[in-house]
Amino acid sequence: MEIIVRIAVLGSTGQTGRLVMSHALENGHEVTALSRRPEQVEVSTTGNLRVIWADVTKPGSVEAAVEGADVVVSALGITRKQDPSILVEGAHQVVSAAPRVIWLTSLGMGSTEGALGSINGALLKRILRREWEAKGIADRAVREAGGTTIYAGPLTGKPYQGNGRLIQAGDFTPRMLLPPTAPREGVAALMLAEAETPQFADSDTIALFGRR
Repeated sequence: MEIIVRIAVLGSTGQTGRLVMSHALENGHEVTALSRRPEQVEVSTTGNLRVIWADVTKPGSVEAAVEGADVVVSALGITRKQDPSILVEGAHQVVSAAPRVIWLTSLGMGSTEGALGSINGALLKRILRREWEAKGIADRAVREAGGTTIYAGPLTGKPYQGNGRLIQAGDFTPRMLLPPTAPREGVAALMLAEAETPQFADSDTIALFGRR
C-alpha cells in the first residue's frame, strides 16, 4: 500500500520548488505550497494541492501554514534585491514548526566548504558573498534541529537521467576542477525521495549525478 505523505513546500514558486510539487502530486501525496504571493503558484488541476500564504519575514506565518505537515521540503532562494537574512528566518521558522525538514543549499558552503577546492571555493565565495554567511547560519539551524541538508552544485535545466543519489557529505572527495552540476529535476526527485523514505535524517548530504 502506498503511503501518502503530507508535504509542505517552501520556495514553491521557484524552479526547483515547482518540480518538487509536481512530482509529489504525481505520486499522490498531499501538498501544501507556501508562498508570500499565492497567486504566482502554478495550481495543478490534478492531485491534492492547497496554496497557503506564508512569509518567512512574518513571525508565525510559516508555523501556521505547515501545521499538520509530515515534512517541509525547502527550495527557498533569494533574488539579488532580497535581504539574505530571509534564508536565516526561513530556516528558523521551519525547524521550529515542522517535525522534519529537508533543506536545499549550495555545494561548497557550510559543512561542505572546501569541497570544491581552494580556487573554486574562493570563486564561489566571491560570487555568493551577499548570502554566504546567511546560508551557513541557515544550514546549521536545520542540522542542529535534526533536519537533512542537501548540498547541490550549480543547477541546470538538463533532463534528468535517473542517475542521481545522495551521499553523506563526509564521504565526498573534493573536486579541484569544475564543480559537479545538478539537474533541477534530479535534485527535486532526490528531495522528494528523501521526504517519502528518510535515509539521511539528521545528516548533511551531497547530491551527485552520473556514474557512481
